[in-house]
Amino acid sequence: MRSAETRAKILDATLECLIEQGYSATSTPEVCRRAGVSRGALLHHFPTKAELVVHAVSHLAALRATDTRPSVEAVSGAGDPLDAVFETVWNAFFEGPLFHAALELWVAARCDSELHAALYPVDQVMGKAIRRAYEAVAPGVVGVGGGDAETKKRYEDLVTLTLHLLRGMALQKILKDDDENRRRLFELWKTMAREYLTS
Repeated sequence: MRSAETRAKILDATLECLIEQGYSATSTPEVCRRAGVSRGALLHHFPTKAELVVHAVSHLAALRATDTRPSVEAVSGAGDPLDAVFETVWNAFFEGPLFHAALELWVAARCDSELHAALYPVDQVMGKAIRRAYEAVAPGVVGVGGGDAETKKRYEDLVTLTLHLLRGMALQKILKDDDENRRRLFELWKTMAREYLTS
């Protein structure tokens, strides 16, 4: 039990560092200080910095995926389930600490082969968690529930495009805090998505 608690403290401290200071300034001594653990205890759980930061982001992604499950279930019978799940996924994965922590690792992984190799599987897990949210509401989306193979393929393509769009919008927010215009474009995308599925 104590080992699990120590591990959780280390992961939480690592996330704090990533979000507040960025990847380059996230050091094992600073993580140890924040977590209140010895360097030996940290190395016992996470022998390398790459393992440490990737496990931290994976930990947060798993928590966010769990948090979104009740929301997705609640909106699966909503009047406009597609709109509802767009909002749920945006708020859970592209707004707040998970996106910013993951972004730090994506950028660092470009020039760090060890980090890249460790991060890719975690990114896949995050992607699957988001897709499950879309799949949960698919039966309620016009034409998808009882649709043919072509309709379902269009829905899958729409999900992929939406993830790219949301990631780009979240990146833009870092440089320009223009929530009103971003919201307008988000609503436009929802309209385009509905038209695409029903055309």
